[in-house]
Amino acid sequence: MRPRDPVRPTQHAVPSGTRLNGIYEIDRIIGAGGMGEVYKGHEVQTGTAVAIKMLVPDMAENEAALALFRREAAALHYLMHDAIVRYFVFTVEPILQRPYLAMEYVDGRSLADLLEEGPLTLEALLRLTKRVASGLKAAHERGIIHRDVSPDNIIIPQNDVARAKIIDFGIARSTQLGDATIIGSGFAGKHNYVSPEQIGLYGGEVNAQSDVYSLGLVLFFALTGTKLDMGGTQFQLVEKRRRVPDLGAIDSRIRRLFERMLQPDPKDRPTMAEVESWNIGSFLTERAQPIIAPPTRSTEPRPSRTWIRYAIAASALLVIGVGSFAYYSYVWNAPIDLPERPVATLNPNQPTLQPSDTGSRPTDSSKDTSAKPLEPPAPPLKPNQATLQPSDTGSRPTDSSKDTSAKPPLGNANRVELTRRYLQQYDGGDCFFIMPMAIGTSGADLEGFGSSTAPFEALDKSFKRSQGYEAMIGVRLVTSAQCPAITFLNKVRGDASRAPRISLSSVKIRPDETITGNIENFANRVVELLLISEDGQVQNLSYLLRPGTDTLSFSIEMKRSEEGLAPSVPLLIMAVATPRVLDSLRQPRPTPADLFFLQVLSEAQRANMMINASARYLSIQK
Repeated sequence: MRPRDPVRPTQHAVPSGTRLNGIYEIDRIIGAGGMGEVYKGHEVQTGTAVAIKMLVPDMAENEAALALFRREAAALHYLMHDAIVRYFVFTVEPILQRPYLAMEYVDGRSLADLLEEGPLTLEALLRLTKRVASGLKAAHERGIIHRDVSPDNIIIPQNDVARAKIIDFGIARSTQLGDATIIGSGFAGKHNYVSPEQIGLYGGEVNAQSDVYSLGLVLFFALTGTKLDMGGTQFQLVEKRRRVPDLGAIDSRIRRLFERMLQPDPKDRPTMAEVESWNIGSFLTERAQPIIAPPTRSTEPRPSRTWIRYAIAASALLVIGVGSFAYYSYVWNAPIDLPERPVATLNPNQPTLQPSDTGSRPTDSSKDTSAKPLEPPAPPLKPNQATLQPSDTGSRPTDSSKDTSAKPPLGNANRVELTRRYLQQYDGGDCFFIMPMAIGTSGADLEGFGSSTAPFEALDKSFKRSQGYEAMIGVRLVTSAQCPAITFLNKVRGDASRAPRISLSSVKIRPDETITGNIENFANRVVELLLISEDGQVQNLSYLLRPGTDTLSFSIEMKRSEEGLAPSVPLLIMAVATPRVLDSLRQPRPTPADLFFLQVLSEAQRANMMINASARYLSIQK
C-alpha cells in the first residue's frame, strides 16, 4: 500500500516512534482521508511491517464511524485467503484513545499505478483474473460483498499480478448489514466501476454478482489500457448500464468472458467461481463447432485419377513431386476462416446518448437553474436555530456578491456538526427516514428507509449543494403498509446518540430459520422490541428479550405465514426506548402500523415523554 506521492502529515498525525498498546510502533503516515489515517508501522517484538488504519480524533467517539471501522475488522477477520490483505487486530490505543485496525502491510503498487505504464498482456491478465476472482470468491462464500472493486483497491507486489492483493474492505457489506439501493455519486464504489444494481437498476439488490460486474470493468482497463466510459451524471450512469458496453477492443479469445461479466442483469452474469476457472480452453470448448472451418475449395480443377495413372506410367518421380506440391497447396495450406464472436450492439431504434440527452447543465455562472428537478421544500427551523448557509458547510456561495470575508474558517468538528444539523432538519416527506452511519469532514455514509428512491435522489442533490461534497446514501425499500413505521422513526428522531442500537446475526434468512440479535445503548430506559411485517402488522416481541451485561438479547423464529410469499419479503425489527412503560407499545395482538404508531405518539405527547427508536431491515428469502 505504497502511496503514489509522499503524504504530508495531518494535524492529527501520530508521530513516528509512537507505540500502540505496546505492540506496534508507528513508522510514517502513508495515507489520509476525512475520517481516518493510514500508517506504516511494525511489530515491536518481531519487526514485521504492518499497515495501521486509525480513526481521526473527531471520529473516535462517533458510534457510526466506529461501526464502519468494526465492519472492516469483522469482514477481514473471517477472510483467510492469500489474495486478501490479512487482518491482525482491532482495538483502541489507551493513551491516545484512538481506535485502530492493524493489518498486513502490502509492499507494492496499485493496479491503477501499474497500468499507467501500459496494459497487461493476455497471459498476465488471465493470471490476474484467476488471482483476484479467487479472493473475491472466498469473500462471497463468507457472505461478504466488496462493493468497491477498482484498480486502486488491487495491490501488485513486485509487479507480479499473480501475487495481487485485494484491499480496502472498509465499505464491504456483509450479510449482517443487508443490501440497499445506493443513491448518489458519493456511494461505495468508484463511479466508473459500479454495477447497475448499485445505482438502483434490477431491484437495487447488491450481491456477489455486483463484484463480478465491477471486476469485468477493471479487467477491461487492464487488458486495453483504456477505461470504459461508464461515468457521468446520474442519468448517464444509469443509461450506460442498460446494455453491454462496446467490447470491440477486446481480444476475441477472451471477449465472451467480458460479455458475460458485463451483462446488465445480475442473473445473466457468471459466478465468481466461474470467472476464476475460466481460461482459453473454455473459449475453445465453447466455440468447438465453428472453430475449425472446412478447407476452402480451390476454383482450379483438381488433377483427375486418369491423369495421375498416365503420369505414373510416363514418369513416376514427376507425378510424385507434382502431387505432393498440389496436395500441400490445395489442402494443408488452405486458409481457415475463424468467425468473429458477435459483439453486443445498440438497438438500431435506440438513439445514441448525446451530452444533451443527459440533462446535465453547464457549470459556469450562466447556468439556468430555473427548472431544477425535484427539490424538497426547505424544512422548518426550530426556534433559535441558525439557518444553514452554503458558506457554513465549506461550499462556495452561488451569489458572487455575498461577503464571506468576515467568517472564520470552520474547524473539522464544526463541519461535522453542521452536516449533522442539516440532516436533522431535512424533510423528505412521508415515508422517509435518513440517519447518518458516519460523518466526516469530506464524506458521509447515510442510511435511509422509504418506499421510493425519489426523495433520496432529491436529498443527494440538495446535500451536495449545501455540504460541498457527495454522500453515500443506502436506501432500504419498504412496503407502503410499513410506511407508518418509517414516519414514526422520522417523528421521534432526535439525538442519535440516545437511540438504542440493534445488531442482527443476519438480515437474510429463509422461512423457519431463527434470527438472533442484541440491543445496546438503552441505559436505564424501558425497551420494547417490535416486528413490523410486510403487510404492516406490528407485533410486540418484548417477551423474547433476555437481559445481559448492558445488553438485551433475543431470538426470533421466523415462520412462513403463507405459501405465496414473494421472493424477498421485507420485515422491520424496531427497538423503542422510553423512560417508563407506555401501554400503547404493549398491544396484546398484532395491530396495523398506522393505528399502532398513532396511539404511541398520542400517549407520549400526553405524558410529555421522550421516545428514541431505531430499526433494522430484515428479509425472508423464498
